[in-house]
Amino acid sequence: MQDDKYPLITHSCDSRFVTLRFLQTLQGRSRTGLYIIEGIRHLARAVQHHARIQSIFLDPSLLSNPFGQRLARSLRKCGVPGVRLSPKLYRELTLAGDPQGIGAVLRQQWIQLAHVRTEPNSLWLALESIESQGNLGTIIRTAEATGATGIFILGPGCDPYDPAAVRASMGSLFSQRLTKCSPRDFETWAKSREVVIVGSSPAGKLDYKALRYRFPAALLIGGEKRGLSNQLIETSDLSVRIPMCGDCDSINVAVAAGVLLFEMSSQRPTI
Repeated sequence: MQDDKYPLITHSCDSRFVTLRFLQTLQGRSRTGLYIIEGIRHLARAVQHHARIQSIFLDPSLLSNPFGQRLARSLRKCGVPGVRLSPKLYRELTLAGDPQGIGAVLRQQWIQLAHVRTEPNSLWLALESIESQGNLGTIIRTAEATGATGIFILGPGCDPYDPAAVRASMGSLFSQRLTKCSPRDFETWAKSREVVIVGSSPAGKLDYKALRYRFPAALLIGGEKRGLSNQLIETSDLSVRIPMCGDCDSINVAVAAGVLLFEMSSQRPTI
């Protein structure tokens, strides 16, 4: 694909490329409120969900997919600014083993806690501190698959807009309602709206399948190493565990979140 409408960047010291690299860092995303995505599927989902696309970046030598080419032309015709990157610079930017030659800069979308509304059968997910961004993205993808109403981010190191989390979400990020707040503010919100807080822990008192869940409900998931903090364990109305066989005493946090979300989703009233 050749598109001379966008300027070509060939030097890594170019301020426009420096900005793209800056958005790969937590500091850059925090300061600007922006983040980057890469790949045709992610960009198509962003367009589908009317995400706030600020600009696009291309490597025409890699963008051979006809749908991807049409997508780039459509965004250009809509007035979305962009740049072309040399193959070397694009390779420095992408996390993909087989890059597709197109990416974008987007505005982060957060819903303020005061604006989060509950419905009788809503199912929420609250993440305290997920250390692996790949796990975080997988959990976001699972949240979409199970029809979760929204996701609370309770830990400062838990960043759904990290490039690795975005990639692992496979586009599900754009359909999710995200809210960032402290554990204490989350507790106040849940209690004031009679949301049942379900904490997940290997030491939980209840077998997750032996429980009849009440809604609205929020599932709490802690980090890979330490699990939920004592504060959130005490906050929980119920504490559930996933029974295991053999000598195994824990499973991957994304797997655990999936097991629990699918069980809780299956019990949600359909009316």
